[in-house]
Amino acid sequence: MARIIPEMHTLGSINPHTLFVDVNRASEAEITAARSGGGSPAGWELYEHEARHWRDLVGTVWGRGYLDLLFATYDAVLTTPPNRMDTAYATVLRLFDADRAILFPAYYKYVLPHAKPRGQDERWSMGFSTGVTVGSDGELDPSRPFIFVRFDNGPIHIARQPMSIGTLMEVRAVAAEVAATTAWLAGRPAGEEVVTWRLKEPQLAAMFYDPQLTTYSVAAHVTAFATGMTDVRGALALADKLADISLTLTAPGFATLRPTADLGDPGFARLRGFRRSQSRGYAFCCLAFALREHVDRLGTGQAAIAAALKTAGLPTLDRIYADAADLMGRRPRRPALDPRLGGIRLKLLAAGRELAVRPDFDASVATLCPDGDAPAPLICDEGCSTFSLGQAPLDLAESEFLFDCQNRYEAVLKTALRAARGLDFGFTDYVY
Repeated sequence: MARIIPEMHTLGSINPHTLFVDVNRASEAEITAARSGGGSPAGWELYEHEARHWRDLVGTVWGRGYLDLLFATYDAVLTTPPNRMDTAYATVLRLFDADRAILFPAYYKYVLPHAKPRGQDERWSMGFSTGVTVGSDGELDPSRPFIFVRFDNGPIHIARQPMSIGTLMEVRAVAAEVAATTAWLAGRPAGEEVVTWRLKEPQLAAMFYDPQLTTYSVAAHVTAFATGMTDVRGALALADKLADISLTLTAPGFATLRPTADLGDPGFARLRGFRRSQSRGYAFCCLAFALREHVDRLGTGQAAIAAALKTAGLPTLDRIYADAADLMGRRPRRPALDPRLGGIRLKLLAAGRELAVRPDFDASVATLCPDGDAPAPLICDEGCSTFSLGQAPLDLAESEFLFDCQNRYEAVLKTALRAARGLDFGFTDYVY
């Protein structure tokens, strides 16, 4: 499987081409026990991490666009005659580029060889810059800019991390882990909370200041830097809320996006590129910095976020989530020609409509994956048992069908890459 969105400890993964989740170091029994306050929260944390990815793929505006492309690509591969498969190359390559843009290829992110995790008495500093995408033809594309976060340890430069869809998804997944621990503690004896957080918070801080893990931490770093927050869990919870907004914005919402003076003026041409390309990473940064002038007076809840949206030139919360609900309720413009694929797509659309709800912006932790009758991912645990803690939209046979679609897509992709770009690609640059 192509593991495009990895879990930070390689203990679990989600395949966005099949929407199937593996938790390699946890069992259904362990997760279920933790949800009742028993055992250890580790398995539940892992589950919530990957379930958050699944929910972002199925239940956000960004995820809807990604899945529209995924299913259009599968439909083209399934229904195009073999002797005319070259007519599907353009669609196949668009999905290939969309996959790599989730985290960006390794060219855009780097960690210098001398970079080491932060010592106890060391501090990281941050800086911001912008760049443009290198197109598949090698030409710089000013219409698709992005924002970089630069990390330095005193005078020593250590890493550069682009703000991508992947960075927003990963901060939400880490915030979901913290939410699982918080919920687990609610069912534990009095006194365990202090001990648990005394052990876990240094682990979170170590992750925050590991140069190799900036994909997971950069959005929380930006949030803390912009607002002055020093609490790790608080920064994660706030970053989760801002990322939800950024992943929920529809195309018209980007039209008046503007940065604050603290973030810096990218220039008219580049700002226009951020708006037209619907750069969700840049929108996140604009919103985080717009919070700075409101935090002292309004805190970090809904009132402050609503004020920050106005400062950043973004629509109101009511408008953002009303527009998202309207978009998520639409049927695909062109039904799938393959009937089985079309049926699977409709099930995911129904799940997406149910999951695309406005979060509680005054909550102190991220929202956990729903259970019961609500949509939830299909999970394979360490014992290869398959289960779902909610109502999985797809059964195992449908997931296996999507896995077959992925294999057929990859076979066509290899040929398309040879024909259009003159290379053999080993599917290794989805992550770095």
